[in-house]
Amino acid sequence: MLNKEELKSFQEESVTDFWYNTRSEVLYILNDIDKKKIAEITKGEDTYQKIANEIFQIAKENDRERILEKIDKHCNKLVNIGGYENEKFYKVGFIDGINLIIECIEGKVKC
Repeated sequence: MLNKEELKSFQEESVTDFWYNTRSEVLYILNDIDKKKIAEITKGEDTYQKIANEIFQIAKENDRERILEKIDKHCNKLVNIGGYENEKFYKVGFIDGINLIIECIEGKVKC
């Protein structure tokens, strides 16, 4: 078992970055339960296709692809922001867990 000082090393940014990076592939794999939950929470949310259909109805042919490309870039930006936020909250949660263990070892919190 790790002692208190060894646990404190996990609070360093480089260690949490390493820990997150080694786990990130596993964290982003969708299992059947994840896929089912995503399907439930996005049911009826085919907004991208609705927007694309509207664009094809109102935009000139040579403008359609350019408009959809800009929408795709914006969607990618939102996905990247979400990924950053997920990483941040994962790391904070990990550090909170380490802090709780350290406080238990020090007797500051009854565990």
